[in-house]
Amino acid sequence: METNVETLASLVAKAADEGGRTFAELAEAAVDPLTGYQPGSNMLWKVARQKGVKVNPKLVRAIAAGIRMPLERVQAAAAFEFTGYVATKVDGGTLIHAPGVDAADTPKAQAILERWAKEQGEGEAE
Repeated sequence: METNVETLASLVAKAADEGGRTFAELAEAAVDPLTGYQPGSNMLWKVARQKGVKVNPKLVRAIAAGIRMPLERVQAAAAFEFTGYVATKVDGGTLIHAPGVDAADTPKAQAILERWAKEQGEGEAE
């Protein structure tokens, strides 16, 4: 079973509580690099305190920028918090799956991984 899985709330709360930054300071830095969307300090407080917000890709990208963490890590935290699924990096991408499941041990996931590896090999040969 997965332990110590991060949530979006825990990442934002840690950036504020342990990082010594106010939510206003986080909001100033939280700008989605693709759209320019910038959530306010109240929105980030709600995220950190699990007060129910509408999560979308631009908010997740803005949070990643604001807390200075890799986007993929913040996306995985959001996926776990809002779906209960965990993200596992594999060659060729990221698999989202139920906690406690070893993605490589499931037949469908293994078939996908093998297909990805085959496609990768074919692409490199061209």
